[in-house]
Amino acid sequence: MTGVAIMMMVLFMVIIWGGLLVSILALRRNPDEMSGVLGNSEYATDDVLISHEEHH
Repeated sequence: MTGVAIMMMVLFMVIIWGGLLVSILALRRNPDEMSGVLGNSEYATDDVLISHEEHH
């Protein structure tokens, strides 16, 4: 491999793994249960949503 190829490989590995790390940190700060349309709504708890499921 040439020096340019190694540099590009390292650059894109840093971009990809860095993006994964940033995504993990963002998800830890704003969990799925606390974000989105319903957010902290009292009607969006697991118990309420499970009670609305249809049982066939």
